[in-house]
Amino acid sequence: MPITNTLYYAQVAAGIWADWVQVINVSGEISKVLAVARNRDGVILWSADKALSPYQGWVIPVEPASRQQDLSLVVTSDKAIVGERHCHNGTEVLAFPGASIEMGTVGRRLFFPEIIAECLDVFIAFNINDAEANVSVIVRDSNGTTVKTFSNKLGPMGSWVFSDNEIGKVTGTIEVISDQLIVTERHLHYQGTYHPNGVAIGQLGQVIDP
Repeated sequence: MPITNTLYYAQVAAGIWADWVQVINVSGEISKVLAVARNRDGVILWSADKALSPYQGWVIPVEPASRQQDLSLVVTSDKAIVGERHCHNGTEVLAFPGASIEMGTVGRRLFFPEIIAECLDVFIAFNINDAEANVSVIVRDSNGTTVKTFSNKLGPMGSWVFSDNEIGKVTGTIEVISDQLIVTERHLHYQGTYHPNGVAIGQLGQVIDP
């Protein structure tokens, strides 16, 4: 199984969402773990570090910094770690293990096999580099026809939220292409006749070009 010492979270949510991230030291030695939270412009707003014994967990106390605005979070360790994020709002729960190069969820070309016209889709692209990233989005319908394209430039360690406002009401797929390594996550909020409100799904983009 791939293991990593760096985990990327494109979002720690603010407002009505209760959000927490926990990491575990899965090595047999004491690990030194550093957590750094940034705003959408890539500016560091909070950081903390902790020494973890073998298989000890740490619920990262980023919430005071994330109460007023969404943040990204990068967790690094000198030993192998695993992590998880749970983001709650009523019955809606978004769960992410954290993205990493080793687990195939960091790359330059990320694919989402589904978007749904009658539901709310929200995407967050996170540039994990110290250089600018040029990010393009291709929206296709279920037949593979390109419906729309749009792009944005992300500053170093910056992130970008795009949703149905940019995508439009399309049932199909999303492809995200960057000239730098990125992480992209999707939040699907069910709505409509066949999709009762109060259900959400979180997904990381599938890397088709690392």
